Amino acid sequence: MANQKSGFNTRRLQNVDDYLQRIIDAGEVAGAGALLIRHGEEAYRKSFGMQDKEKNIPMTNDTIYRIYSMSKTFTIVTAMTLYEKGLFKLHDPIGEFLPAFNNVKVASHDARGRVEIVPAKNPITFEHLFTMTSGIPYPGSDSYSAKVFAELAEKTKGKWTTALAADTAAQVPLCFHPGEYWMYGFSHDVLGRLIEVLSGKSLGAYMAEVILEPLGLIDTGFYVPAEKQSRLAKAYTYTESGLKENTLLNTGDERVTSQPPAMESGGGGLVSTLQDVGKYGSMLLNNGSLDGVRVLSRKTVELIRRNHVLSSQNLPQFGFPSQAGYGYGLGVRTMTDTSLAGLNGSAGEWAWDGMLGTWYCVDPAEDMVAVFLIQRYPGKNEDLPKRFAQTVYGAIDD
Repeated sequence: MANQKSGFNTRRLQNVDDYLQRIIDAGEVAGAGALLIRHGEEAYRKSFGMQDKEKNIPMTNDTIYRIYSMSKTFTIVTAMTLYEKGLFKLHDPIGEFLPAFNNVKVASHDARGRVEIVPAKNPITFEHLFTMTSGIPYPGSDSYSAKVFAELAEKTKGKWTTALAADTAAQVPLCFHPGEYWMYGFSHDVLGRLIEVLSGKSLGAYMAEVILEPLGLIDTGFYVPAEKQSRLAKAYTYTESGLKENTLLNTGDERVTSQPPAMESGGGGLVSTLQDVGKYGSMLLNNGSLDGVRVLSRKTVELIRRNHVLSSQNLPQFGFPSQAGYGYGLGVRTMTDTSLAGLNGSAGEWAWDGMLGTWYCVDPAEDMVAVFLIQRYPGKNEDLPKRFAQTVYGAIDD
């Protein structure tokens, strides 16, 4: 039986129900929420399992989730409102606006792995940040540059602001010469600082002005106010012996504090809900406009979702198995080959994911937005959201 407006088969949507309940019953996740909008009709919005297992609080449709790297698409759109004002060009060096990034260096490795710090062949541009081809890593331990970043970050632990984070990143030797490769890293957090410089406002304030408030995204932001804390989902770590509460993320994560954080992370700092992500995705699906509110032009949205990264620049599948079959636009995955992805989806489907398993897609071919939210570490993004997507596309009946 098809819903005449949304085009989903209501009987086959039971597969979505069954899948979400199954991953909960199997102990894969504590709870999950999903939302489907097609042809302008909300066809599905349901939540399953627990928001807080220890307190026996069920997941609800207004539960607040940490969306982590899904935040990147909000930062991209925020930055592109400044692009539309002519305040920067994609090929502009970011050092024109953040002088700390003038004369950046690269950690060059010889055949024996010895490191030599050399001048970058060319400056980092806005496009390099948008497309993750800047060479700026995340702090970590998987490369010389990432280790340097981690050491610098440790020295300023607890003191980071959006500005200081960007200045710290500028001291890190790049992993490669800008534009030579694709690498997931700190680029969009630096972009968040550029938004502050160009707008003259904090990242959160400017994002609220151009996206959150106009679209009525009342539960999206860089922190969870005290009166909303009871709606925040707990994060859980998946282990072979079962789900364990992730105490570090639940108590030490700035995203869950009831006060605005000193650093508003453009790369991963937002919280949101099913409804808010659905509205945001609908705006993107409608080429930058929703309910009479225009955030971006159609042409700018087309630029964002176009594949910008040539195959010669790619690390295999962007380094993520979940990205097989996708190219990379301005901060978003963009489907180029459904057979390589192994997904019954559409060429041109686009959006991005988050560390705790949050995922959404904007599918112009099917006139659809799909949202899948969980709070599990590791998020298993290559598996759980894809299986969800399979059930969604399998329910299309027109």
